[in-house]
Amino acid sequence: MELGRWLMNTDMHPNLQTSAAVDDRLALAILDSQDLGVMLLDERLRVRCWNQWLVEWTGLASDDISGRSFDTLFTSLVGTDCAGAIDLALFQNRFTCWTQQIDPDRLDFIESVMAGGRREMPLHRVSFTPVELPDLGSCCLVQISEAPFDPIAAKARRERPPEALVDQEGAFPAYLVSSNIPLLLLDNHHLILDANESLQTLFGYRLEQLKQKPLRVLLPGVNADTDLKTALEHAAGGDDSIKTALEHAAGGGGSIEGATAVGEDLSLRAECYQSAANPENYVVALRDISLHSVNLEALFHQRKLLSTVFSQVVDGILMVDKHGFVEHLNPISMALLEVNDSKPNQYIDDLMVLVNEDGEEVESPCLAALARGKAVTVADNTMLKVGGQSLLQVMATATPLRNRVNEITGAVLVFRSVSEARRVSTRLTWQATHDPLTELGNRRHLENEILKSIDAAHLSDSTHTLLYIDLYNFSVINDTCGHNAGDELLCQFARMLEKQAGPKDVVARIGNDEFALLLNDRSVDESRDLAEQLLWQIKEFSFPWGERRLKVGASIGAKVIDRETTSEIDVLVAAGTSCASAKESGRNRIHFQYRSVEVAERQSLAQWIPIISEALEEDRFVLYCQPIVLVGSGSDGESAKQVGHYEILVRMVDREGDIVPPGKFIPAAEHYGLVEDIDRWVLDKIFTYLQETPDSDQCFAVNLSGNTVCDEDLKDYIISKFDSTGVDPARLQFEVTETAAIRHFDRAMDLIRALKDKGCSFALDDFGSGLSSLGYLKELPVDYLKIDGSFIQKMELSEVDYSMVSTINHLGHIMGIKTIAECVENKTQLSMLQEIGVDYAQGFLIAKPMPLANLKSST
Repeated sequence: MELGRWLMNTDMHPNLQTSAAVDDRLALAILDSQDLGVMLLDERLRVRCWNQWLVEWTGLASDDISGRSFDTLFTSLVGTDCAGAIDLALFQNRFTCWTQQIDPDRLDFIESVMAGGRREMPLHRVSFTPVELPDLGSCCLVQISEAPFDPIAAKARRERPPEALVDQEGAFPAYLVSSNIPLLLLDNHHLILDANESLQTLFGYRLEQLKQKPLRVLLPGVNADTDLKTALEHAAGGDDSIKTALEHAAGGGGSIEGATAVGEDLSLRAECYQSAANPENYVVALRDISLHSVNLEALFHQRKLLSTVFSQVVDGILMVDKHGFVEHLNPISMALLEVNDSKPNQYIDDLMVLVNEDGEEVESPCLAALARGKAVTVADNTMLKVGGQSLLQVMATATPLRNRVNEITGAVLVFRSVSEARRVSTRLTWQATHDPLTELGNRRHLENEILKSIDAAHLSDSTHTLLYIDLYNFSVINDTCGHNAGDELLCQFARMLEKQAGPKDVVARIGNDEFALLLNDRSVDESRDLAEQLLWQIKEFSFPWGERRLKVGASIGAKVIDRETTSEIDVLVAAGTSCASAKESGRNRIHFQYRSVEVAERQSLAQWIPIISEALEEDRFVLYCQPIVLVGSGSDGESAKQVGHYEILVRMVDREGDIVPPGKFIPAAEHYGLVEDIDRWVLDKIFTYLQETPDSDQCFAVNLSGNTVCDEDLKDYIISKFDSTGVDPARLQFEVTETAAIRHFDRAMDLIRALKDKGCSFALDDFGSGLSSLGYLKELPVDYLKIDGSFIQKMELSEVDYSMVSTINHLGHIMGIKTIAECVENKTQLSMLQEIGVDYAQGFLIAKPMPLANLKSST
């Protein structure tokens, strides 16, 4: 290479500039003696010259640099202004020069990347000169120089206001016309007044084509009226992180879209300034980052490829840092070393013990590679020693890893079992216990880990928690975006779970859209906090797919493992049940199942005490009724009128006037002894209704709770109500649940006999769902059996439920008791009841509950 030909292009002292006839060795000596850096790049960006100044400045020897690509040496400069200036020199034959006075940020960035910011002197000047050499073709000569500078003056230059960007004539001054920064000048209507040469080259327009054109011609995604104003407001606020950043105002996520004259898209950075010379004008400075965006996308795909290879190869792979600390294991290495954590938190010589055929430990190849700076392969007779297992002959090679300044940062070890059978067995074992898509453990693996946690809880009285995670919206993503999107979502979600898990925790995929996280050695409160944090992470979780961002939600159920836990199956079932409870309560909810939950449930019930008491005092209950009709007469309204038989139901009215269903307050009322007061309120109201409708043939069934049945004064109270109101006892029927009647058998018998003597009838409610009562049924003088609705709801799908209904009906009829089927919801059920011969039916098919007042107004 004829170095003498381009020495005249350098910035060396004039007395040292030579002609093309200078000897190459002399030229190299001259270059190495200079107090500035000289680098020559060819069209493929390969380094052709690297003088001694650059060796000292970067710490990279010329022998290591020569012939290597500049992009691979300094990847952080790819897509930056520096790379753009090199391209201009190589492909457009354009000279570029940056100085500390005009471009301090660019020079500082180059220094931080190439020299690591170690120098005391800042850069003074960087230039990019196009040169043509016979044996190399087009080249770029890069010259870098340092010079002492006045920090105060430099600070003043950095803080110089942007007024000088525009002169009074509405055009750029001469030194900005030729600037490498693409610049636009806009008037107060956001029409283009001027554009420098760099901008014209970038977009492919001539100045005459742009003048008086709106900004959207070049930046279609920017709303000039609002986004320029927003950008200037940020600038006025003094927030350096977003100061004058137009792309933030435009909502571009760090960049905005530009359109060239030939319709090509550009990714741009933009800054907006207000001209001090003419406050109504604006200056927009642009920077092309299209190449940078492409490189980021290539880097993403490269990492994806490496991750796939890392997980799918049949060799064991592990990575260590420069101190020999293990940073990551792939699945095969985890299987060979019999560890469960891909980040085991150990040093290589502790985790992986290698011995020779005599059983003597040998030096770790990773540590040897780190010390020697080159690849190291173990001897042929090297054995892997793992726990109490038999020695396994292995092949292993460790290779040092270096950073961009050639410093060793770690090592990668690739090893395999020499025995093919053992290699295949290891792979099959991993496949049997792991999900191939997400590479997480499967249900079988999780069960084994739960067993270990149960054993640990018994031995050390420790607590562990299983989180059962059920995703929702996953099927929607599969249907709308395709299975590839669904698979990618599962993989991304798996990685997110692994980040949340600790070194002792276990992450598994146990269903199509179900995951599990086993939290080991954590208190209940710690597990609850982590579950809350995990749910927050899930709410924030999303990933891009094409032009969309996909999101999912989750329901989380938890089961605590302690010394009382005995079975891994019970843990999984309980966690699944807990997850179902979370799902029933709404989206993105957590349900914890533990002994302390009973306390929480009692506290929840206790909250209803003042609410129920106030409702009783303020008379905020209302009666509803639901008709009971003859099965043979159909389900129309006329049948209900003909029968005139209704069940009385109670509802609470809250302070806002909304109806509160009984399932909300009845359990609390029963638990804290308020249900008797509610029963008395119901009895008072129904007696008032019957007294006000003496000519009606309607009869009503009133439920009596177990606590009310035990009330010694109830019998006398009801009889006195009949006496004082004159209501016909035949119009009133009382329902007692099967369980209450048997648990309080003597009191129930006394009450039933007394009120039947008065002329009332009785029904045994929810028959078949409670205690084994066939022996007691002969003793209870009831008139009706109400067949529990749980049998009716599934009788068309279950032969067992159908047989139960038929048996109860047959038994009742033999004893002279009429039967009533509850919860009849469809015509198929009604048809079956007719076939069986059940007497009455009640349910939503017949009619939904309605306010008793409505019934009164219709009579």
